[in-house]
Amino acid sequence: MYTVRRLLVVEYPKYRTHLKALDEDSKLLRFGYRVSDEVIDRLCNDIEADTLHHILFCIENAQLEIVAVGHIATKGGMELAFSVFSEYRGQGMGNKLIKRCIQYCRTHGMLKGCMVCLSSNAIIKHLCIKNNIKIQTEYGETLADITLDHPDFTTYVGEATDSNLAIFDYITKRALPL
Repeated sequence: MYTVRRLLVVEYPKYRTHLKALDEDSKLLRFGYRVSDEVIDRLCNDIEADTLHHILFCIENAQLEIVAVGHIATKGGMELAFSVFSEYRGQGMGNKLIKRCIQYCRTHGMLKGCMVCLSSNAIIKHLCIKNNIKIQTEYGETLADITLDHPDFTTYVGEATDSNLAIFDYITKRALPL
């Protein structure tokens, strides 16, 4: 079982490492076009310089390597982006990340946003539909229009529970020898 946890701000450089370690097809799925390490560096420099507008959730493997990330950008409106190492796909990580990001957005009042993805990205389109996010395809691009419900009591309880479980998981993984 994998736990989704929020990356600490001091860990944000790990996102750069994760993005650069994606294979070319995974980079294409994440960014919508082929990107160089220089483009990733510019993006990560911006994220690390403005951590108030970027929330990162991750899933780690047993070796504490980040293998999946959900990115919430909040400057100029909420936008979601996801990446999962190809060898970890099909294990439910993308669904866990999108659910956790949605939960976080709801509890923090971010109820409208978007996500741009390739029309050929059947996985993210499936996850959008599964999580009640409307998608629309035009001119070869798919835009996910995110409109979330207002949080209720269970949303807040789920946020607190998931945050605390992630902290417990973080501490126990680092306290136990590999």
